[in-house]
Order: sequence, then structure tokens, then C-alpha cells
Amino acid sequence: MELSPEWVVGFTDGEGCFHVSILPNPKTALGYQVLPEFVIVQHRRSISVLYALKRFFGHGVVRPNQGDRYAFRIRSLEGLEKVCEFFTKHPLKTQKQVDFVRFRRVIHKMKEGKHLSVEGLLEIIDIAMRMNSQRRQALEKIRAELLAKGSGPEPNPR
Repeated sequence: MELSPEWVVGFTDGEGCFHVSILPNPKTALGYQVLPEFVIVQHRRSISVLYALKRFFGHGVVRPNQGDRYAFRIRSLEGLEKVCEFFTKHPLKTQKQVDFVRFRRVIHKMKEGKHLSVEGLLEIIDIAMRMNSQRRQALEKIRAELLAKGSGPEPNPR
């Protein structure tokens, strides 16, 4: 199955997700790990499109998600940079473009190593809070813990 850039944009507008998780990880210096991902979930009867997307981007995995659904996920920084290059060149048409721009900022900050400092991690949390409204409470808790450690000035969460 050959996919055109226009088709990938439209399909992602309808089915894609740009997500940033921040999870506890005692093996990291700050105790938290930033996990950005690009995800598309489909019923197993449409699994071939997920493999076509994997070939299109040259990165990612296709794995069972929940029940009879499968997910195509890209989590590697190299793969996510390719996703960002693609959607910068071929912008999304829906509100999802706003999340993508925020997601791209997180990827750039990670590429610069900003996620390894308290200040940079707080910036990433503020961006993620504007993307992941259903995880806002968990992100606020992490943000408060980092600020309590004496991280400096409180960033603006707008």
C-alpha cells in the first residue's frame, strides 16, 4: 500500500495523536522521564494501514493495543524528528495542528537536552499540560514536586 503525503495528513487529522507523558523514573537524575509519542490506533481489520504508516515514516512499531485494536507508535527521538519534519512540511488541517506545534517544541527541547534540567522539564510539563488535558492533574503534581525541590522561578502555564 502506497501512501501519499496528503492522505497521511488527512488520516492523522482524523485518527492520530501527539502525546507527551512524564513518568516517574528513579534511574534518571530528576526522577522523571519524558516520553513523547506519535500514535494511531485502528481496529485489527485495518492493521495493514498501520504497517503502511510504519513503512512511510521508516520508524515505529505496530502492536496490540486494547481488545481488537492495534496501535502504530513512534517513540524514538530520531523517528519523532522525522514525524516533525513531515508535518512541518505538510501541515495538519484541523485543531490537531496546535497540538503538533506544541509536540514539536517538546521534541526540540529534548534534542537540545533541556529535559535533563529542572527548568527545561518544567517548560516541557507546561507544554504537555496544554496538550494532554486528561493528564493535567498528574502533570500538576509532578510540577509541584519539582518546584518544591527548589527549582527556581515558577514558569507561566499559559
